[in-house]
Amino acid sequence: MNFKKYLRSEDRGFVVDMTALVDIAFIIILFLGIVSTLAPISSINVELPKAKAEKTTVEPLKIFVDKDGNYYIGRKKASEKEIGEFIKSKGAKSLVIVADRRVMYGKVVRLMDIAKENGVEEINIATRRGD
Repeated sequence: MNFKKYLRSEDRGFVVDMTALVDIAFIIILFLGIVSTLAPISSINVELPKAKAEKTTVEPLKIFVDKDGNYYIGRKKASEKEIGEFIKSKGAKSLVIVADRRVMYGKVVRLMDIAKENGVEEINIATRRGD
């Protein structure tokens, strides 16, 4: 069967408009280029060794400060000197300060100074999730 005889001479070829396809390909390449420079390289292939201990992190010390500026270790009220001795005796490198939001700023800073003087390297201030 010869179908060519049914086609008009101008209909023998067709043209596909590639403009939209080229535009989309360019946008995808541009997007991937920008995203790849912004994303940190965090996938390093490391095979970790096995351990029998379930918990390997050290619990940080917690010191509480109430709204009146009183310091507490656990539920026991403590002075600045007692706090310094407690931190030194524990040999803690990490401290969490749990302070009331209404406490004077200077009390928290003083507690941070005591902790640094007694060898604490990392100090965190506890907060709660909110709007």
